[in-house]
Amino acid sequence: MRNLSKNTMQFSGGVALLICLLIGFASPTLTSAESMSNQGLGSAEVNGIKLTINGYSIVNHGQNIRLYYTIHSKSDIQVNPNAKSLMASPHIWVAHTLVRETSDTFKKVGKNEYKGTIEAQLHQYRPEKPHVTFKTDGIFNQNGEWAIDFILNNAEY
Repeated sequence: MRNLSKNTMQFSGGVALLICLLIGFASPTLTSAESMSNQGLGSAEVNGIKLTINGYSIVNHGQNIRLYYTIHSKSDIQVNPNAKSLMASPHIWVAHTLVRETSDTFKKVGKNEYKGTIEAQLHQYRPEKPHVTFKTDGIFNQNGEWAIDFILNNAEY
């Protein structure tokens, strides 16, 4: 009788583990959302430097937004390998509320092209289809004002 109880407990534990694993594999679709476009969500060009917001993801159970960007320059610009960011003072507004940037990563993907991500914390309250504005006043140590506007889709967060 004890062996039967022990085997039943092991089987029950195995089933519970399997269910947890299945939920774990399904949860990324439940906790993150993405919007990507071949043309990007918007772009701005100043002094031969073009910034494109390719898309975004809502991650960390709706707490953060991750913007995917591409920077292309008409001229060859060298970037300091120790640089923490390609942009000076990047700002993200969601529904007229400034959200704080938490990380910025990038890599060179071509002679004059870089791709990267910027992640920022979102506020809990967001109106339906909030308007997002991304601004920076410098890229590659070149001054200018790049501003890109787009709308977040509520179905995605």
